[in-house]
Amino acid sequence: MLTYFTGYDFGYAWPWTYGHLYVALVFAALAWFGRKRLPLWVTAFAGIIALWGFAGFLIIQFAFRFDLPQLLPTERFLSDRALPEQAKVLDIGCGSGRTTIMAARVRPSIHVTALDNFSAQYIRDNGPDHLRRNLAAAGIDQGRVDVVASDMQSMPFAGSSFDGVVSSFAIDHVNRQGIESTLHEVSRVLKPGGQFLLSVIAVDGWLYTVYGPIVKHHMPRANPDFWPDQLRGAGLVLVEEGRQPGAKWFLSRKPTEDQDGKKEAR
Repeated sequence: MLTYFTGYDFGYAWPWTYGHLYVALVFAALAWFGRKRLPLWVTAFAGIIALWGFAGFLIIQFAFRFDLPQLLPTERFLSDRALPEQAKVLDIGCGSGRTTIMAARVRPSIHVTALDNFSAQYIRDNGPDHLRRNLAAAGIDQGRVDVVASDMQSMPFAGSSFDGVVSSFAIDHVNRQGIESTLHEVSRVLKPGGQFLLSVIAVDGWLYTVYGPIVKHHMPRANPDFWPDQLRGAGLVLVEEGRQPGAKWFLSRKPTEDQDGKKEAR
C-alpha cells in the first residue's frame, strides 16, 4: 500500500507490514454482518479485535515505519563537529536501506558504506540490488553509497576508516558474543572522536500493543544497563540515549587523546 505511493520496497513479508490490517478487516466484517445474527458479546469482541488490528497497522506503518526510511533520533549525530569533505559513514546491517537512506539524507555531504551479509530471511529479495532500488526511489546519488557484502563481526576495513557509524535493529539480532565482537569492530573502524549511533528493539507499550506476548522474546536484554555497558566495554564513550516507539537509541563516541597523550575519561 505505502509502497505504491512512496516508491520504496523494503521487502518485509506482508504478515509483518499488513497482517494487522487483514485482521481488522476480517473482524470488522464479522462484527458488521453478525450484529443481528450473533450474540452481542460476540460482535462486541469482534469489534474490539478489529480496532486493535487497525491500531496495530497504524503503529507499524507510521510509528515503527516498516515501509518508510528511518528517522534520525538525535541531531547531535555528526553535527557538533566540523565534518571533513566527503566524510565517511558506515551503516552496519543495512538490509534494504532504511537507515542508509536516513544517513544520506540528513547529512548530505557524507559518503555512506552500507554493509550487510544479506542473509535475513524476513526481507524478500534481500541483496545489494534491492538496496540500490530504494536509494533510487529516495533520489540519492548512487555514487554516494558503496554496498559491501560482509559480516559485521569481522569487517573488511582498516582501523580508523570512518567518521561515523550507524546501525539500526541489526546488532541486537545476534548473540552476546556476536554483539561484543561487532561493537569492538565498530570501535576499531571509527576514527578518534568519531560517533556511533545505535538503535535496538526495546520492549515498551508500543510493542505490547502490537505484538502482545511475542515481545517476551526480547526480555533477556531488557536490563537498562545492557547496551551502555556493552558500548563502554568496547571502549566507547556514551554521549546520549533516548527512546523511539519500540526502540532505544544510543549515541557514543570513540575517545580522542588530549594534549598529554592520555585518553579522555569514559
